[in-house]
Amino acid sequence: MAGKLEFCFDFISPFSYVANAAVQEISERTGAEIDFRPIFLGAVMQATGNRPPGMVAAKGAYMMKDLQRCTRRYSLPFRMNPHFPMVSTRLLLRAACGSQNTPSEQKRFIDACFKHMWAAPTPLKPDDDASVAAMCDAEGFDFDQIKALAEAPANQDAMKANTESAIARGAFGAPTFFVGDEMFFGHDRLDYAEEALKAQA
Repeated sequence: MAGKLEFCFDFISPFSYVANAAVQEISERTGAEIDFRPIFLGAVMQATGNRPPGMVAAKGAYMMKDLQRCTRRYSLPFRMNPHFPMVSTRLLLRAACGSQNTPSEQKRFIDACFKHMWAAPTPLKPDDDASVAAMCDAEGFDFDQIKALAEAPANQDAMKANTESAIARGAFGAPTFFVGDEMFFGHDRLDYAEEALKAQA
């Protein structure tokens, strides 16, 4: 079995961090290609009238407990990022778009961003150049190159196009997945996405 699983994510989403581990397991199990689609979650929320869980008291309390369960399930280290949710991840998202022509480097960059957002002792502040530069130094990336990727108009357009496409196809949050035209929201729906991949085979 093969096929393609589109993974729409934003580094600001802790459940996208969980999903990044989950899609790797699906890829290893099924041979499916993972198509990483960086989207700007703030624009998705605004376009759809959705609200972050942290802005609803009961949801926020539940989210913290649920994140502990979910990260344990995938053996992921986890620290709540104190900058969540009031930071912009555009720089990271655009740089991730810019590295799509070298999939192994794109995946390495995505993994590094998620790790430093949600697991590192010193949490990443993604809209602070010094914080991003420190991450780059720790993970073997050239910050100037990452910054240049983020500022390139083509990569800004790519992130915007990813976001607008996800909204047009029905996305209202992150992580969101597509198998063909079928949408799945949340890493806890990936078993259904895997069934859809099997049905395509």
